[in-house]
Amino acid sequence: MVNSTLVIGVTGIVVSGIVGPTIAAWFSRQSQTRDFNRAQAAGCRDELRVLLDQAAVLLATGATNLRILNESHPDPAQLQNAKEWTLQIFPIGQRLELWLPHDDPVVMAYENVRQRLIAAEGVEGGQASEQSLRRFEEARRRFLELSRMKLLSPILKSDGAE
Repeated sequence: MVNSTLVIGVTGIVVSGIVGPTIAAWFSRQSQTRDFNRAQAAGCRDELRVLLDQAAVLLATGATNLRILNESHPDPAQLQNAKEWTLQIFPIGQRLELWLPHDDPVVMAYENVRQRLIAAEGVEGGQASEQSLRRFEEARRRFLELSRMKLLSPILKSDGAE
């Protein structure tokens, strides 16, 4: 017969020396992977925050620059600044698509703002121009709201949980 003390002793050594550390290592690796993925997501969120801030700063001067572009006799220096400003609008949208899918509400809202700018850029005259600017401002406000919601949403773990 097998000595039960020997069996219990060998079983204890196997569990504590092989099975236990293996399970502990597996849990540790899973935890480290989750932490890494969460840190990656937080880093991406920070990069997106910087880009959305740049977009907000760029769009903040939109109405002023559109008025300068639509003036009949603008100051040459202001006109040059306004033209340079328009050249920055499209690249921000492209950079947003690096961080977010093209059908993300934030990207779509930015594209809507850009389209409003294009529509307002060639409009001359008081009422039509003010209406175009009002549409631009509404689209800009919507973009900012969606951007804020995106930045305040919880960072999801790799399994989709918060």
